[in-house]
Amino acid sequence: MLISCSKGGGNAPGYTYTYKLTGPATSIVQVQYTPTMTDPNMTEVPDDIEYEEDVTPPWEKTVTLHKNISGAGFSASVSDGVPGATYTISILNKDGNVLKTGDFTLDSYGHGVLLLNYYRN
Repeated sequence: MLISCSKGGGNAPGYTYTYKLTGPATSIVQVQYTPTMTDPNMTEVPDDIEYEEDVTPPWEKTVTLHKNISGAGFSASVSDGVPGATYTISILNKDGNVLKTGDFTLDSYGHGVLLLNYYRN
């Protein structure tokens, strides 16, 4: 489970982020991410909120986080892919600018994983 850190301050009602996955569409990729959370008292992801999916690239999801949540997390994992295949995951702001990005290449067994965390200042 990905959990966001909380802090007070700021006057914006919330922040919008887009998680983006690119790579070959030949494998199922398990993604986990900080989901939409707009309750100012929420400090952990409740059990009834979806934050994990099995997807095929290309994939993206847009979420909104309350201003008190200071960051977003996004991970991707492949466990039965094509060895040597490369995937890119990114966290973008509401204007589509990349805040954090990274690549991972599947090993000789077709496995690979990457976790990104973005924290606002």
